Amino acid sequence: MAFRRSSILLAVLGIVLIALAATVRPLIVPWATRLPDDIDVTLKYVGTATLLDSKALAAGDVEHALVSDVPATVDRRVHVVTTKGDKALIADDTTVRVGETKMPSSFKYAVDRDNLQATDAPANWKGVQPAKGLTVAFPIAPKADDRYTYFDPMTQSTTRVDFKGKDHMRGRDVYNYRMTVTGALKDRTTLATLPPALPKALAVSLLPQLPPASAAEIRRNAATLPDPIPLAYTVSTTADLAVDQDTGIVIDAQLRQQVTANTAAGSAQTPLLPVFALNVAATPASHKDLVDRASSTGTMLLVLKTVTPLALLGVGLLLLTIAVIRRRRPTAPDTAAKQAAEAAAG
Repeated sequence: MAFRRSSILLAVLGIVLIALAATVRPLIVPWATRLPDDIDVTLKYVGTATLLDSKALAAGDVEHALVSDVPATVDRRVHVVTTKGDKALIADDTTVRVGETKMPSSFKYAVDRDNLQATDAPANWKGVQPAKGLTVAFPIAPKADDRYTYFDPMTQSTTRVDFKGKDHMRGRDVYNYRMTVTGALKDRTTLATLPPALPKALAVSLLPQLPPASAAEIRRNAATLPDPIPLAYTVSTTADLAVDQDTGIVIDAQLRQQVTANTAAGSAQTPLLPVFALNVAATPASHKDLVDRASSTGTMLLVLKTVTPLALLGVGLLLLTIAVIRRRRPTAPDTAAKQAAEAAAG
């Protein structure tokens, strides 16, 4: 049987397209959806803060030393500094503003470009914070469970991310997660803004402002406390995140954080007073921007994961069908019969 050359070409092209459709998800999608090298996102949070007024404290004005419900803003920029193969260097720059007080911080992480987990940094990347777990973002298509961990730079420890259920927000399906961590404050930038010790007389004058248990402990150990009293700081942070189910983009977030000064009264640390507390949430503008990013990225993923494979498969099958229908080349008898039929019709 003789085959048309065009049918053979159509069949080969159809098989190639079907093969491409089968490789899009396992081969092309992972490469195309890895963390890009041009990510640069700036977000803003607003809320209130409680702040220790160091000037009032130094002047002995204990009653007004702790200022509450001060308007606060947080500007956060997350961007890729450089990439190398399957690794990316990400900078997380944050500035907290409370009244006239400005508190900047900056961290750099080496992350895997596929799952966004912290990883070992190449030798020529300087100033990278050692970390374990997620640092600044969730991976594409996050899982609805407690499998993730998060690295907290304030305590330099890794904590579990708790899955809190599903929700729907501005047209996007989201997973709700919560991260809670408490521990010794280890971030050097933050520690540098806090006093390392407190004069004993000032500590005694603060007693009416302290929790009853803390005040009683200090009174009990006042005679043996050094002067000045060394301070140690603890920090407690809770973050509630709404994460897009398709893209892994955090489209809404609320952060609560408190730094507490502790004094070594007796055999254990005793909480003295909170020196800083923050309660902020993403602004409506940032929330909208995040939702828009999730929507556009979600469309791209839909095209890449579903539309493209189906289109390739459909066209491939169509070409194979056409090739089968017109596979035979006309023979001499067929041609004579056709001519006879045409003559009769004429």
